[in-house]
Amino acid sequence: MNDSASPVRPVAVAIRFIAIIAGSASLLLAAICFAIACQVFIQTGVFAESYAMVGLISGVLGILTLKLASVWKSVVAAPSRSPPPSS
Repeated sequence: MNDSASPVRPVAVAIRFIAIIAGSASLLLAAICFAIACQVFIQTGVFAESYAMVGLISGVLGILTLKLASVWKSVVAAPSRSPPPSS
């Protein structure tokens, strides 16, 4: 049986792309939150702790999600361990 015909491979690739999109969105949210926190601090002199915490959490989750996508790529690209077909 050919591994490329397996229905698991497209699902694995879809999960990887969803992880990349989610990780990128989380990092974008982190950048926006830090920008808002800096703007509030510059304008008022008060540290916007809630925005900084959301930014920190989003950043960590984004990095973890992108790491998951990287690991998932190596898992999907790994050759299968099925025995070779008998002649």
